[in-house]
Amino acid sequence: MDSGARSARNGLFQELKPRCVELSQLALRDDGSSNSTKSLTESTNKLLIILEQKCKRVDGVFDEKLADYVFFPLSQTLKRKQKYTDRLSELTIRCLRILLEYGWRRSIALDLARQLIILLAFVAGGPPDQKPATISEELAAEAYGALAALFKDMAVTSGGAAALVETGTIPALGHCVTVILDGITGGSSVEVQLQALRALDAVWRCIKDSQALATFLPGTISGLTKFLMPGTASRRSRKNLITALEVLEQVLISILSDIRTRTIRDKSSEEPAASSAEQKVLTKPWLEATTAQIKLALSNIIRLRKHDATDVRAALNRLCLTILDECHATLSDSASLLVETSMILDGIDQEDDLSTRKTTLSDLASIHPDIGELVKSTSYNWVTSLPRIMQNNDESAKNSALQQLSRANHLLRQLNSDSSILEDALGSSLRDSITVTLEASPAPRGLEEADFDMNSQAALTLVTDNALSAQFRPVVLGEQSQRETRKKLMELLDSLGTRESQINMAGEMLEYVRGASGQSLLAAYWLSFQVLKSSASKNEDIDEFFDSTVTLADEQEAMNEELMSYSQSILANTDGNEYDWRMQAIALEVVADRAQRLKESFRPELIDTLYPVASLLGSSNDRLREHAITSLNIISKSCRYNNASELIVDNVDYMVNAISLRLNTFDISPQAPQILVMMIRLAGPSLLLYLDDVVGSIFAALDNFHGYQRLVDVLFSVLNEIVK
Repeated sequence: MDSGARSARNGLFQELKPRCVELSQLALRDDGSSNSTKSLTESTNKLLIILEQKCKRVDGVFDEKLADYVFFPLSQTLKRKQKYTDRLSELTIRCLRILLEYGWRRSIALDLARQLIILLAFVAGGPPDQKPATISEELAAEAYGALAALFKDMAVTSGGAAALVETGTIPALGHCVTVILDGITGGSSVEVQLQALRALDAVWRCIKDSQALATFLPGTISGLTKFLMPGTASRRSRKNLITALEVLEQVLISILSDIRTRTIRDKSSEEPAASSAEQKVLTKPWLEATTAQIKLALSNIIRLRKHDATDVRAALNRLCLTILDECHATLSDSASLLVETSMILDGIDQEDDLSTRKTTLSDLASIHPDIGELVKSTSYNWVTSLPRIMQNNDESAKNSALQQLSRANHLLRQLNSDSSILEDALGSSLRDSITVTLEASPAPRGLEEADFDMNSQAALTLVTDNALSAQFRPVVLGEQSQRETRKKLMELLDSLGTRESQINMAGEMLEYVRGASGQSLLAAYWLSFQVLKSSASKNEDIDEFFDSTVTLADEQEAMNEELMSYSQSILANTDGNEYDWRMQAIALEVVADRAQRLKESFRPELIDTLYPVASLLGSSNDRLREHAITSLNIISKSCRYNNASELIVDNVDYMVNAISLRLNTFDISPQAPQILVMMIRLAGPSLLLYLDDVVGSIFAALDNFHGYQRLVDVLFSVLNEIVK
C-alpha cells in the first residue's frame, strides 16, 4: 500500500473509530430498555452514514481489516437480539451489507462467513422448521442483499467454495437456500424478490461441488419455475423475470452442461456406481430423472414467449439458445420445445452491429444438424395446423400463426433447407386456410340482390366519386377486423422462398382452379394471383445469381399468361350467376396488375379486355362496380392516359362496336346499354360523335323488344343520357 492509500486508510479509521467505540460501549451497557434501544439505534445510524459516505469504495482503502474492526460493535448488537424485526436490526444489517460488499470483497474469514450464513438466513427466514417471522420489506431486502454479497466474497476467498460444502456447513447452507427460494417465490415486494434472486445466483456461482449442486437442483428448479410461470397469483416485474431467467440459465449450465455430464452420459445404466462421494448422486438414473423434470419445468416457463414485454421474451430466447448450445446432448429431450420457442422469438434481439451480435438459432442449426431437422419438423407442424387456426374467430391467434410461418420461412432460407414436401404442404395449407376463412365469412348478399337503377343517385355519382380511385378494396379478408390478418398473410406470401418456389406454387394453384368450385376455387384463384404478384416483385438480381434468369422469366411469363387467360374468361362470361362476384373482382385486379407491369405495351390487349372490364360498370353489385372503375383508372394510368375518359374515347371504336354487336345480335340483356350510359357519363360529350350506329341499333332493339320492360327502360335511359 503506497503512502497516499495508507494516509487515506488512517483518515478513514479515525472517522470510524469514535462511532465504533460509542456503539460498542452502548451495546455492552444494553439492558433491553426502550431508552437503551433508542441510543443503540441512533449510534448505529451514525455509523451507517459514515459507511455509506466514505466506505463504498473499491480502491483498497476500506479493506478486510477495517471491516473486521467495524464488525465487532455490530456483532455485539446482533448477539443480544432474540428477534430481528425492528429498526435497529435493519440499520445493523445495512451496515453489515456494506462490509460484505466493499470491505470483505477480496477475502473474508471462513469461520465468520459460516456464522453469517446462519445469521442472515435467520434474519430473512427465521429459524429452521419454524414459520418465518414477519419482517419489514426493507429488512428482508437488505438480508438477501447481504447474503448475495457474502457468497460472492466466499467465491473469491481461498477455500471458500470448499468450506460451503463441509459436513458441518451443509445443513446451514441447505436452510439458507430454502430461505432464499422462499424469498423468490413469496417475497413481499419486487425488491425483496430481486435481492433473493441475486442471492441464489451468487450461491450457484460460489458452489463448485457437483454433488451439492445436484442436491439443491430440484428445489431450485421448482422455485424458479413457480416464479416464472405466467398466471401466478402475484404479477412479476419485468426486471425480476429477466433476472430469474438469467439465474435459471446459470443453474442449468453449472451442472447440466454437456461438458459436466459427459462422463455420466458415457456410462451405462447398469454400470455399478463409483465409490467416490460425487458419484453417490451423479448417476445415469439421476440424470434421466433430472432431465425429465427440467423438460416439465421448461414446458411451463416457455409460456413467457407470449409476454407483452419484448425484453422478457428476448431473455427467454437467450435462455433457450444457451441450453440448446451448452446442454445440447444433456437436455436433448427438451430440444423440440426450445427450438419452437426460439423460432417464435427469432430475431427479437437482433443486433446490426456484428461486434455485439449474439448466437442465433440459425448459427446453432448450422453447427448441430439435429437442430436444423427440428426447425423443419416444427415448420411442417405449423403449416399443417394453420387451417385449424384460421377456422377460429381469434384474429390474434391467426396473426401469430401467420407471423410464425413467415419467420420459419426466413429461417429455412438462411439454412438453405428448402424442402419440396414442405413447400407442397404449405401451398395446400394456405389454400385450405383461405377457404375456411371465406366459408366463415361469406360475401355479403345484400350487395347483389337489387337491380342496378341507372337513374338512381348512386348511379349518377358513381363515376365522379371513384374518378381518382386507384386502389382496390380487398375482397378476401376485407373486413376491418381482418386487416392485420391480411397484412400478416401478405407478409407470409412474400416470404415464400425463392422466385422459383413461388412460381411452382402459383402453377399448382392454377392447376387446382381448373377442377375446383365454391370457396376453394376462389381461394386457389386469389392465392395464385397474390403469389405471382409477389414473385414479380422479388429482387431479380439476386435470383440471377442463383438461378437461370431466362428460364425463370419464361416460366413466370407463362404463368402470367395462363392467369390472364383464365381471368379474361371470367370477365367475358355474361352469366353473372355462374361465378362468385369476388371471382370477377379478382379478375379485374389481375387485368389491372398486368397493365401496371406492361404499361404502354398493354394497349394492344385493350381490344380483348377493355369491354369486359367496362361491362361490369353496369353490375348490380356496387362493390363490383367500384372494382371496375378502379381497374379502369389503373389501366388508363398505366397506359399513359390522363384519365379513364381519355382511355375510353381513344378506344371508343371497338367499345361501341362491341355494344352494337350485342344489340344487333338480339342480346336482350340490359348490360350493354347500361355500359353505354356509364361510358357517356365517364367520357362526356366527346363520345357522342361515335354513337350514330349505336342509336340506330337502339331504335331497332326498341322496335323488336318493346315488350321487355326492363330492357326498354334501359334503352330509353341511353337516349336520355345522349340528349343531356
